[in-house]
Amino acid sequence: MTTIQFDHVRVLDVPVHRLTSDQVVETIMEWTSLPGSRVAVGVNAAVCNLAAEDRTFRTVLIRADLLYPDGQSIVWAARLLGVGLPERIATTDLVNPLAAVSAQRGKRIFLYGSAPGVAERAAARLRASAPGLLIDGHDGYTAPDQMRHVIDQIKAFSPDILFVGLGDPLQQHWIDAHRHQLNVPVILTCGGLFDWTSGDNRRAPRWMLSSGFEWLWRLMLEPGRLASRYLIGNPVFLFRLARQIVRRQAQATRS
Repeated sequence: MTTIQFDHVRVLDVPVHRLTSDQVVETIMEWTSLPGSRVAVGVNAAVCNLAAEDRTFRTVLIRADLLYPDGQSIVWAARLLGVGLPERIATTDLVNPLAAVSAQRGKRIFLYGSAPGVAERAAARLRASAPGLLIDGHDGYTAPDQMRHVIDQIKAFSPDILFVGLGDPLQQHWIDAHRHQLNVPVILTCGGLFDWTSGDNRRAPRWMLSSGFEWLWRLMLEPGRLASRYLIGNPVFLFRLARQIVRRQAQATRS
């Protein structure tokens, strides 16, 4: 078995690896059979903004073993930087093939995060779509004095893949703090994935997905929570990207 090697492009100084969704699935499934623990993180404009504003978060972020382009903004940014990414890889599109292959190979999945009951509903839907899948879940509303219990529950289930949906930047910090206690081969950040996988939220129409406007659909669904992230965060991301492009061109001119 040979581990896939991949290169990357830096978007606002965050390395984003150049893989297709099939390669990400293949890499993750390969990791489930290797010793140690590896982390995969979906990167979007909000994650890049957080990394630009918080040095500690950036340090935690780049410790991940795989950073894939979860947002269409990252694909467009890479193109403007002169480095093509094969495609946007939304975590909402990764979970079903990962569940299907896990069911075929006897791999176990655990979902941690979201409001009470949501992870369990998401697990039930994944189990229905991938018969034989071994999957469990726990909500993310955990008091500090109950964290040991959650970690013990995850360890007792012995998952091969752990999805952590606590939102950015909390989920990255949580993984960084606990990954070595968990002894889980693969850990993925997934934000609000369980709300979509459970069916609590309806996915955007296909034309919005294909044109890169899923963010607008999500804004319409949750304007109070996402207005700042998109209406302020997206222009800030574009400004920072423009600054990176200007600096890159200036360096090229000098050399």
